[in-house]
Amino acid sequence: MDLNENQTRKQKIDVRLKEQGWDVDSRSHVIPEVDTKQSDFNACDYKTVDETLKNDFESKYADYLLLDSLRNPLAVIEAKRTSKDPEIGQKQAEQYADDIKRQTGRDVFIFLTNGYEIKFWDRQRYPPRMVNGFYARKDLERLRFQNEQVQPDTPRGVNTDIVDRPKSIENVKRIVEHIQKGHRKALIVMATGTGKTRVAMAIIDALMQENRAHRVLFLADRKALRDQAWNKGFQEFFPQEAKDKILHGNFNKEKRLYVSTIQTFQEIYTQKDENGQYLISPGEFDLIISDEAHRSIYNKWRDVFTYFDAIQIGLTATPADLVDRDTFRFFGCDNQAPTALYSYEEAVKDGILCDFRKNIMGAQTHFQIEGVKPSDLSETERNRLIEQGIDPDEIDFDGSVLEKKIAVKGTSEAIVREFMDNCQMDETGTLPAKTIFFAISKKHANRLHEAFNDLYPEYKGNLARIIVSEDSRAQDLIKDFEKESFPRVAISVDMLDTGIDVPEVCNLVFAKPVFSKIKFWQMLGRGTRADSVCKHRDWLPDGKKEYFKVFDFWNNFDYWNMNPGGRINEPIEAITSRIFLLRVKQLDHLIQAGDEEHAAVIRAKIEDDIRALPSDSVSVREHEQEIQKALSPKLWDNVAIDPIAYLTSHMMPLMRYQMGVNLKEASFTIKSERLTLAVLEGNDREIERQKNAIAEMVDLLPRNLEKVRQKEDQLDDVLSRSFWKGLSFEDTRMLVSDIAPLMKYMSKETPPMIVIDMGDVIEKRSIWEVNEDAPPYVTAFVKKVEERIREMATEDPVIQKIANDEAITETDLTRLEETLTDAGVNINEEVLQKGYRQPRGTLVDFIKSVLGLYRAPDPKKKIDEAFQTFMAENNKHYTADQLHFIRTIQTVFMRKKHIDMTDLWDAPFTNFGINAPLPMFDEGDLRAFIGICQGLEQELYVAEA
Repeated sequence: MDLNENQTRKQKIDVRLKEQGWDVDSRSHVIPEVDTKQSDFNACDYKTVDETLKNDFESKYADYLLLDSLRNPLAVIEAKRTSKDPEIGQKQAEQYADDIKRQTGRDVFIFLTNGYEIKFWDRQRYPPRMVNGFYARKDLERLRFQNEQVQPDTPRGVNTDIVDRPKSIENVKRIVEHIQKGHRKALIVMATGTGKTRVAMAIIDALMQENRAHRVLFLADRKALRDQAWNKGFQEFFPQEAKDKILHGNFNKEKRLYVSTIQTFQEIYTQKDENGQYLISPGEFDLIISDEAHRSIYNKWRDVFTYFDAIQIGLTATPADLVDRDTFRFFGCDNQAPTALYSYEEAVKDGILCDFRKNIMGAQTHFQIEGVKPSDLSETERNRLIEQGIDPDEIDFDGSVLEKKIAVKGTSEAIVREFMDNCQMDETGTLPAKTIFFAISKKHANRLHEAFNDLYPEYKGNLARIIVSEDSRAQDLIKDFEKESFPRVAISVDMLDTGIDVPEVCNLVFAKPVFSKIKFWQMLGRGTRADSVCKHRDWLPDGKKEYFKVFDFWNNFDYWNMNPGGRINEPIEAITSRIFLLRVKQLDHLIQAGDEEHAAVIRAKIEDDIRALPSDSVSVREHEQEIQKALSPKLWDNVAIDPIAYLTSHMMPLMRYQMGVNLKEASFTIKSERLTLAVLEGNDREIERQKNAIAEMVDLLPRNLEKVRQKEDQLDDVLSRSFWKGLSFEDTRMLVSDIAPLMKYMSKETPPMIVIDMGDVIEKRSIWEVNEDAPPYVTAFVKKVEERIREMATEDPVIQKIANDEAITETDLTRLEETLTDAGVNINEEVLQKGYRQPRGTLVDFIKSVLGLYRAPDPKKKIDEAFQTFMAENNKHYTADQLHFIRTIQTVFMRKKHIDMTDLWDAPFTNFGINAPLPMFDEGDLRAFIGICQGLEQELYVAEA
């Protein structure tokens, strides 16, 4: 529908202004058709077209002037008719804004609109961009304040109380610099356990310090991540800031920091008050952090992110090569590369994460490999099955359907026993270290739990606990698992896969197949936390976490070697879209057959579907013109358009945004619509197929409910043979109109699983292990030295003096070397340094080390600490790329143990481009970096020279 400019204002623009709280009838809010040449903007004396049109002075008329709470100019709106591109008014609006700025010295914001599209121009910082509504007054006032106060050029360091790791500092700097360059979207990919929540908090801190963000929303896709951001983010690092959790639409808008879930916002972002005003403006927030964005931006949830005109930063722990290309595109990432990256491999190399590849154990039971056959059944088991009405000779199941169609109790017992015999134990060596079991289903979890209790009754039911979302005490159980010694084993069904942070987890057990590589990585991420963040040392093997162990009982690692991309699932249209498409096909058939009466029935149903689309949905509103065209009678009379093709291409995709869809009702409806099409086409085979499916669902309706009982005669009719013999078009429509709405009450009935009470055994084992140990001859040498020194400690006077920290003379050292040589241990300081791979250290140091009185300095740790301290103290002077260069110096020095100034012009530094190292740094910086390395070399490696 093409509206002229005046109609566009009245029917579209005025309405959308009112939705955001602008009173278009009040001159304290909005001045229509203001003369930007003859108005006195400093005195708030606004002249309109009625006052100046006929005088002889120069005039220019802005369609709307939006005022702040003191009636000062805040924004201008340039309106065009609906058929015009709103951006053609950009130059006009710019002239109006310039007129105002010449008088007031302050810039105003610009909106360009044709009623359907709205573009917002904050010309001090950004080019025009599409928005999904006008800003509310308070949000424009806040944005103006930011523009006047923002200080991007003032050097500021990253807050090292929040992040102190060099890579985290670099990533924070990279994102902040990216935003300072004018970008409004960014994607951070950081492996689980590397501190992406802390990085997010440091970014928030930096943007708040810069006055670029005053209202921040941290949005997660599940409550656990929301609470983690609240407790371990906002509460810890912003104790003085006003903050709140958003649980519903009416929240306290006087705070600065908010956390919520995408599910909550999907319900509230389009809510309006009694006056038709949105509760939340598109400009409500300056910054939105989206945790696990790859799970959140699809389907209807994407509307939330599209509605808000904020800087949006996505956080994900999904490996970069698994992030969906749509996620990269949504967050403005070129070439499918995230804005900031900290990969799992890099984090393991840096010692931040444990390597799950250190120890992976695969195992499968007899029945997993061979399946369950009639010949496997004992006579007792055959009789028990017969009593249950099951023919034992029909028991023929492949191993892949265990815990889906059939379960063997002994299989769960074999898995639990294998785990207990081989798992990493705690410091005492008597209890399993913290462990997560991933189960197939709740019933499978119950069988695993029963196996723990039956096989290990001495723990009195405390060793393992089931944690599932349906349990009202799930959060309490998670807290016990995190904070208490028991339970040691958490058996989870899709609840502990992501978002749970228990650093002490040392065992992961895959008692289920996983066909999503993203999910597989997320599950592995539950064990990657490093030793440094573990608080409960007594829960760890020998009091430390060197690696975590993975038990794979479903050949997942074999599967991912054979299928690196996982299962390829073609995208499926929403069920509501498929229902709509069936109706369009019915309509096409009826039009071709010339059946106008029945065509009118289906067409009315199609138009009802279109009218039922949520008009407040961002994705629906974007297609408002197309929707109006689909509902116009002219569509069917326009020879230039095929209405069937138009409905299919333009309306069918929108049906996924329908609200309040009940899956049972929709499932019955799609069967009934297929039946209608089959009746029209005379497809007897399809009619027969749908008859059985429809009758099964009807038969599951509970007749004891009043609403169902009211339709009892119709239900009996549908279940009768006579109904299907003379099936008509009207009969199929009755199924849709009368029976489908009842399906929400349908009882859920699934075929009972066959449970076999037999034993099972582990039949196949496989182990993958990365061996990074010293060569055997070195290990044997070290062991021999240590044993002999301990034996001599009680009798040798020199060793006793060392143990008592008494002064040692040269004579003592000579005597000690002779004594050790006489005892068969021919060593000196040089030999010990090679054996222990320590570049520094005296013979006394080594004796003390063996006796547990001294620990030789770890070169890697010393180097890490030196560079980390330097970057933490000086990061405000460097960009993210410069910090990356410094970290590369650290890496090269650690590998070569020496670095000269000339090395900085060779690979890998050449990867930084022609401006590196000069003029990226000045010569004084470069000498400082080399000085750090020379000092470390003198301290750590001089003995090797």
